[in-house]
Amino acid sequence: MISPKSTKKQRPRTHAEINEYRRKSLVEGALRSLAEYGVSGTTVSTICTAAGSSRGLLGHYFATKDEVMVAALEYLFGQISLMVKESLDKFDGTAVEKLHQMPFVLFTAPVFTQLNRTAFLALWHETRFNDQVRVANRQLYRNYILRVERMFTAAARELGLKIDARRAALGLIAVSDGLWLGLSIHDDVITGEQAIEICQNYITRELKLD
Repeated sequence: MISPKSTKKQRPRTHAEINEYRRKSLVEGALRSLAEYGVSGTTVSTICTAAGSSRGLLGHYFATKDEVMVAALEYLFGQISLMVKESLDKFDGTAVEKLHQMPFVLFTAPVFTQLNRTAFLALWHETRFNDQVRVANRQLYRNYILRVERMFTAAARELGLKIDARRAALGLIAVSDGLWLGLSIHDDVITGEQAIEICQNYITRELKLD
């Protein structure tokens, strides 16, 4: 059973801050509901319970359930992208070393958590049936591909190599997403450590380091 998220953060004061705070709370509540109940089991009641909000508040910020799903996907994708970026920015290494570090960040906390995995699994499934979620997911992935492509380009330049950076980026994303999906469904078959190793081996091959 979902319990409301507790927080000790100071409540916002201005009207704009209050609106942003409430909307964010509802989106985070939707993610917790998706992680526990999936899309079909997520309702106004489960979202508001998880958010610690009244039932009437959801309709004030979102006209339809589809809008909530899109907002949840964009927020989850954005938060994970930010965590990955911040971790890699703090990592003191070359472009090649940062690229090899990326799988470690993807498959360890705070990125690789049960909530993130199960919420993403529910939203990935929703892209098959929900046009709005599918369009949002497509744009988010285009941006993701560009970021990884830039990392491969920087690493190859550092090594003096000429590679197809976009193809390499598409391959790494396909491998890492597949491993995320596998671990979300049956984590008794593969471990996070093995997932990291598989992705790092892929990077090594693409950069001709083996």
